[in-house]
Amino acid sequence: MFHLRCRSKCSNESEKSNLISAKLSEDDRFYERAVYNTLCVVKCKKSVLGSRMDRLVEGMINEDFDRRKPYDYLQLCYFKMDMFKKAADAAATVLAVQPEHEVMKSNLKYYLAEGPVNAEEVVNLELQEYGKEYILGNVAYNNEDYKATITHMEKSLSLFYEAYSACRHLCENPFDQGWFPDFISSLANHYTFTLRCKRRCTWQLSNLFGEIKDDFFYSYFNYLQYSYYQEGDTKAACEAVASALFINPVDEVQLRNKQFFIRDEGASEDYFVPRKDVVAFIEREDFEERLMEFIETNFLFLKDDEFEDDDDIDAKLPLGIRKSKKIKSLEHRISENAKAARKRAVDQFKTVSQMGIRVIMTERELGGPKRMVADGFASVLECMVLTELTKLAAVEGDGYKHSSSPHTPAENFHGVTLARAGLMVHANLISKEALELILKVTERCRDYLERYFNLIDPLYFAFTHLVCRTAKPEMSVNRSASDLSHEVHVDNCLLQDSGECLRVPPAYTYRDYSALLYLNDEFQGGDFIFTHDRSGLSHQAAVHPKCGRMVGFSSGPENPHGVLPVLDGSRCALGMWFTHDETFKEYERTLAEKLLNKLNIDT
Repeated sequence: MFHLRCRSKCSNESEKSNLISAKLSEDDRFYERAVYNTLCVVKCKKSVLGSRMDRLVEGMINEDFDRRKPYDYLQLCYFKMDMFKKAADAAATVLAVQPEHEVMKSNLKYYLAEGPVNAEEVVNLELQEYGKEYILGNVAYNNEDYKATITHMEKSLSLFYEAYSACRHLCENPFDQGWFPDFISSLANHYTFTLRCKRRCTWQLSNLFGEIKDDFFYSYFNYLQYSYYQEGDTKAACEAVASALFINPVDEVQLRNKQFFIRDEGASEDYFVPRKDVVAFIEREDFEERLMEFIETNFLFLKDDEFEDDDDIDAKLPLGIRKSKKIKSLEHRISENAKAARKRAVDQFKTVSQMGIRVIMTERELGGPKRMVADGFASVLECMVLTELTKLAAVEGDGYKHSSSPHTPAENFHGVTLARAGLMVHANLISKEALELILKVTERCRDYLERYFNLIDPLYFAFTHLVCRTAKPEMSVNRSASDLSHEVHVDNCLLQDSGECLRVPPAYTYRDYSALLYLNDEFQGGDFIFTHDRSGLSHQAAVHPKCGRMVGFSSGPENPHGVLPVLDGSRCALGMWFTHDETFKEYERTLAEKLLNKLNIDT
């Protein structure tokens, strides 16, 4: 936690610095403090890390720890070792931050039943000190030990503020903006990046038992006001009531409590002054919430009427006709949506017919279930435009962890995500037509897959990546056949040498279907393969890429696949992964669509 210690220490020291700009503007004082803060952090890191101070932990690794993924692995290892209590504790620790993790909930139920493990003994191994004190205070309250309740709750509250401050300091991480904004834009972008993170701190700290407690901060003062009253400290009880009301001014329980203390305990209005730390906490939360609303409203290219709530519409109508008008409005909207959907389906069918899309390989030729290959999904011109786009906008890396050679050292890997493309359009570095083309072509593929496999549930995009794999000439000579361009894998589970496929993180367990649209064939090697096993030495089928050819298949263990070595040239394709679960819908696609809508309206 040296990062936290450095940031906390330096933040405090920079606030106390004697400023050269003391008599100048507020902006000058802010930037001078930022310089002192930065120098302090650099020295602090150097004192701890030495020459390693500039090595960054990849964002995905931080995210893995935030989501408690090490415990995901541990629960499985403990299970394999028949250590059911430890497996249950590890599973509960994951559920504390991912309460909707269906696999983990199922695993925990199994450990409790088969262990056998007592549910009351299962613990969250990452429960912070404020949480432990809060639980002790809760237990004391239930036992009517109000003196102990006050002790534990006051200590927990103090520790909560420390945890909240620590969480916010840890949000001040490096940020890859993906483009090159000017000075003020760069500051605003990075500030927004950290602000989004800081806005999650209260939410994260309100999760003690695997679910978010919406009134967690408020609950401190509800416990305290009653406990202080029971201990005869009316003034402290009134202060707690005032603090609770500052958090929620219309809370009926605390309003009644206030009247009780005035009427029956002789308290005056002077007693009802909220704690200064509560005022500071809530004012900061309210300010940041309003600022984020402003940013999301004005920078995500949304029109005001898209935010209008049905209840707001209803409130504007005369009382006697509100309900019927509202229903008519909704019915009209549903009717219009249905017409739009039908028109879109007809247009897509016409597009497929006009383009001459034809299936060239089915499950029989490909040697397995839920597989297909078809030609005609992109014209030669569309392929050329998309391939050129990788030269203009691509960055090294696999779209996940930014490794330039994630699968083999004999090839370079570079690509363009929708987020990257959207930023470059916004910065006028590429034309909006390039982004429109990606969306149009990939939607064409998604629609065809839905209809080809006769899917009842819709497919949502989970991730889209325009990628090229380029052979390194110096490493192509005598390259082993086992050095695959992309190792054999399954898209939603971890394929083992035994043939077993574990549907646990870091696998993308929510993926249901996958597709690859190829953009060129000016290279050697690089065939897509369906395989019998993880080795990739024997193939069920091989598909040679060419412009407009798409491979589509289900993402499960029935379809292990890989890519043969690219021996010369660059092999480019549009990778698409789909899910039936709307909660994993590709957020970058939504933003890209809204950006294009905004640009089209403006022009």
